[in-house]
Amino acid sequence: MAHKYKPIPLPNGDVDFLPILQVQISSGSVTSTPFEVIVDSGSGKCLFNGDCGRAVGIKDITNGVHDKIGGIVPGADIDICAHEVRLIVGADNFRITAYFSNQLPLPGLLGRTGFFDKFFVTFDPAACALDLRRFHGHN
Repeated sequence: MAHKYKPIPLPNGDVDFLPILQVQISSGSVTSTPFEVIVDSGSGKCLFNGDCGRAVGIKDITNGVHDKIGGIVPGADIDICAHEVRLIVGADNFRITAYFSNQLPLPGLLGRTGFFDKFFVTFDPAACALDLRRFHGHN
């Protein structure tokens, strides 16, 4: 299934086109409203803002297993906490270990563990589109 990249205005007036998907998460019987996340092959984990966790009934995201994650800038680590949720992508849904942080400045990132291990993902910069095909036989 192809998904067009979304144009995102940059502070300098330019526009960047990002691979963004609309997803939902659920915990227990509570399912979030759909929200947009960035598909990020550079992220090892699926990360969500703490508000997304609270929206599905995780009252205190810091009760999960603690970890830290950083990027290419040394010292730019953020605290993350793991919780089991269901990730809903279109008609597919599956259990993942999601990491939540009150420090994450966007709703979420879909990373290698929890997303890329469930889908064949093709980034097509010429078409400004992302193509997803679900692995069969994986949870």
